[in-house]
Amino acid sequence: MGKIENVLLSVADKTGLVELARGLSERGVKILATGGTGRHLKEQGIEAADISTVTGKVEFLGGLVKTLHTAIHAGILADRDNASHMAELGFLGWQKIDMVVVNFYPLAAGTEKRDLSFIDIGGPAMARAAAKNFGSCVPVPDPSWYGRVLEELKSTGEIGEDLRWALATDVLARTGVYDARTLAAVPGSPDRETTPDSLLVGAGRAIDLRYGENPHQNAAFYFAGNDTGFDVIKGDLSYNNLLDVDCCLNQLAEFDGRAAVVVKHVGPCGTAEAETGPGALESAYACDPLSAFGGVIGVNFIFDEECAGLVAKRFVECVVAPEFDERALERLRKKKRTRLVVSGARRREPAVLRSALGGILVQARDDVLVSADLKFVSGETPPQAVTDDLIFAWKTVKHVKSNAIVFAKSKRSLGIGAGQPSRVDATKIAIRKAGEAGHDLKGCVMASDGFFPFPDCIELAAEGGARAVIQPGGSIRDEEVIERAKALGITMALTSTRHFRH
Repeated sequence: MGKIENVLLSVADKTGLVELARGLSERGVKILATGGTGRHLKEQGIEAADISTVTGKVEFLGGLVKTLHTAIHAGILADRDNASHMAELGFLGWQKIDMVVVNFYPLAAGTEKRDLSFIDIGGPAMARAAAKNFGSCVPVPDPSWYGRVLEELKSTGEIGEDLRWALATDVLARTGVYDARTLAAVPGSPDRETTPDSLLVGAGRAIDLRYGENPHQNAAFYFAGNDTGFDVIKGDLSYNNLLDVDCCLNQLAEFDGRAAVVVKHVGPCGTAEAETGPGALESAYACDPLSAFGGVIGVNFIFDEECAGLVAKRFVECVVAPEFDERALERLRKKKRTRLVVSGARRREPAVLRSALGGILVQARDDVLVSADLKFVSGETPPQAVTDDLIFAWKTVKHVKSNAIVFAKSKRSLGIGAGQPSRVDATKIAIRKAGEAGHDLKGCVMASDGFFPFPDCIELAAEGGARAVIQPGGSIRDEEVIERAKALGITMALTSTRHFRH
């Protein structure tokens, strides 16, 4: 590993730059800098030669071209152990560059214009060149590395191979992320298609997590953007908390009125809409109080003191709301184990990614509720209140793991059966859960995320007291199921849309 004699500094993020430059100068390292970086250093009394002393050219095209020069890249790429390389540099009168400290221009926000002028060309080019030749030129791509670089220089007088390798691989990751985020920031980019030919995921680490689903699993949260869309204002979110918060926000996005949802193990165990926020929260929790223990609560209204009072009596892992009033915060801060998250409207990503078999599955997000108007195929068209309950139950069952069954009445869930291999078992569980919570199913509605292959679930619903059922239809036995519903006096609505959650 060669001695560090010449370093090139060209950074958009000036964090820690002065301390790094001073540390290098104290070791006798000659500093080269581009315009803005050089001016910043000179203002702090640090000597830095302008890049033009190497290139023999001033910056031109409004600063677009300054480091894209043969002398710069030859100085970065020259192999110190290659006599021919070093002889060529000497013959041309160019100097070797032993370290490149560079980070990239911030990406512009997404725009509807076809404009790529914000892309950084020189920064990534120098960083990748230094990474390619890391044995001779040290790439330093981010302020988070400055302290370690200075410490190693101070303790050993050089940068060892292990640190050089770590820096080089970090450069490749950062340039890859930069390219992916660039692609995502422009209109009509391939990764906005449902199934592009290639998939670039420009995600950077946003949150370190204590562990994953279990304590022996390492975990972190990565995000492909500048703003995650949520703020943790109390406590630290775990891997499982993040999944449940996501479930809350997706479920809440379905409702227009004041709504609350209680989530446990990435599925709702209670949902409700009501005239008041506390009313919605109490009804959602009452659906299945046993399962709600240690759950995550989500609401789409300001979380006030009355809501905080309801939560204060219960063990709640996390509360997510668009806003907490001061009195609510005062009460909730006393609950040491309850995390608080502020998040507004759910941002709708264009695609859903999921790992499987060492690869990535991609599908368009399920943004459809029903494909067409409800089709009532048995009984008369019900009163508006019943239709409203059918739609409410359908919005809820959409977010329950398949096979999924939801019983609801007066815009509140009464029983939920989730994640069963048999739809009959899901129905039985939903009925049993409703009974255990003391809910009367008489006059309620039932929703099923998939079709009924047999009339058995309809018979169970009728026996439980349901008056109407909503389901997608599509079974080869639809007519048999519909006829049985007619015979039982059950109104049946078909959505022509399935909502499996596998």
